[in-house]
Amino acid sequence: MVEGSRTGTQFGVYRLDALIGRGGMGEVYRAYDTAKDRTVALKLLNVELAQDPTYQERFRRESHAAARLQEPHVIPIHDWGEIDGVLYIDMRLVTGQDLRAALREGGAMDPARAVKIIEQVAGALDAAHADGLIHRDIKPENIILAEGDFAYLVDFGIAHSGDESQLTVAGLAIGSYRYMAPERFGNDRVTPMADVYSLTCVLHECLTGSTPHQADTISSAVKAHVLNPAPQPSRVRPGVPVGFDQVIAQGLEKRPEHRYQTAGQLAAAARAALTGANIPAPQTIVTGFPGGGFPQAPPTVAGMAPPGTGPQYNPTMYSGPVAPPPNFGTGQQPAYFTGPQQGGPGAGSQSKGIIAALVGLIVLALGGLAALLIWYVGSKDEAGDDPAVAVSTVTETAGGQVQNTQAPAPAPAAGPPPGSTPCPAVYGPAGNLSGSAIGSAVTSCAFAEEVRVSYAGSGAPAQPRQVLATSPVTGVTYVMMCTPAGSAVTCTGGENAVVHLF
Repeated sequence: MVEGSRTGTQFGVYRLDALIGRGGMGEVYRAYDTAKDRTVALKLLNVELAQDPTYQERFRRESHAAARLQEPHVIPIHDWGEIDGVLYIDMRLVTGQDLRAALREGGAMDPARAVKIIEQVAGALDAAHADGLIHRDIKPENIILAEGDFAYLVDFGIAHSGDESQLTVAGLAIGSYRYMAPERFGNDRVTPMADVYSLTCVLHECLTGSTPHQADTISSAVKAHVLNPAPQPSRVRPGVPVGFDQVIAQGLEKRPEHRYQTAGQLAAAARAALTGANIPAPQTIVTGFPGGGFPQAPPTVAGMAPPGTGPQYNPTMYSGPVAPPPNFGTGQQPAYFTGPQQGGPGAGSQSKGIIAALVGLIVLALGGLAALLIWYVGSKDEAGDDPAVAVSTVTETAGGQVQNTQAPAPAPAAGPPPGSTPCPAVYGPAGNLSGSAIGSAVTSCAFAEEVRVSYAGSGAPAQPRQVLATSPVTGVTYVMMCTPAGSAVTCTGGENAVVHLF
């Protein structure tokens, strides 16, 4: 008996015969249903989840929705509910291994094998999305490979209904950060394109043996997903067809509406890259999903302009919950699902106008950044290396003599700007910054101190840049755009937060 497991005990009508696996949400057992005389895979969720009424309601609703799905690559769910304060899901039991174990044992896959797996998972996702269900936890641990690489997508019981905004259990972010779409770190409605992003991450890992963005901490994962460009798998692993570079780049677009609009489109593009055919581009308009209640317009990300409005210097990143990082790549998820195989999904269409528009936006953004840097360098040249510049005044006396009087240099600001509220120092001096102040009523001093430390530790002093900071009050990570002004630095972003550093 595994230490801490329920093996050998009775759980309602289920006899728990063996512990198959254990994860962040709970445990999976091979169990015998004494009422129906069959062996099943029984997932028991952590006790604290049943104590959250919101989560319990969502669990029941979405387990019911997942049980309706008839797509062959979705695990059949027999039953669900609560026994003795523990939520459970009764699922079909099969033999196999998860994709994580396959990658750990064999490393990067042959591209043809990778595409075959992605096509099957895409079929499961498109069926779920059509029924208004978003998985939001796509990762190798939740993809089971049975005989012949028949793939099954599991863990729909903790999936996300499309009629809700992002939901998390207190202190728990559902989903692995290495596979989470940028909008998952914000407060906007989560759409099926979040699953498409995650599936693209899985495709990249199958092709190269590594996730697109390597990160060891939550903050570095958030920053990578939101700011870093998509890698090129053909350069990460020689031998990967170069066509996959475009597929990965499209699937990992920062804006959901710029990605493949269905998992099937992603799979079709991957198949085209494998065969050398022209890669279909995604449609760029979200038109809604049958029965799913998804919005017909693309979601607006906080701090990001709608399409076609041009670049802004407001933050283009997202706030999101911060939780202990998942244990990436450890342990083997049990394989417990089966079903017949189906054909591959279809393709989308290409639009040259969108590419031109994107190029235009990039040029404008680079131009704006260049102007900002020129302004900064120019101001440094005019002021010299010393921040305190002496001012000379030339006067003519009554006798006609000219006198050159040098006025004393103004002292650098030693405190917060006028109108701001000084904050008590939580940390010691950080770089050349020893204090912080808040400039809006919604900003907390605790957050201001986090911004000060983040800015000081992320680059050279007195340079404009974006920084990430987590609010101790809300537990949410925000992006702040920090701009030097004299001897102080003003940072704005998040939810109308204003922080002054000095």
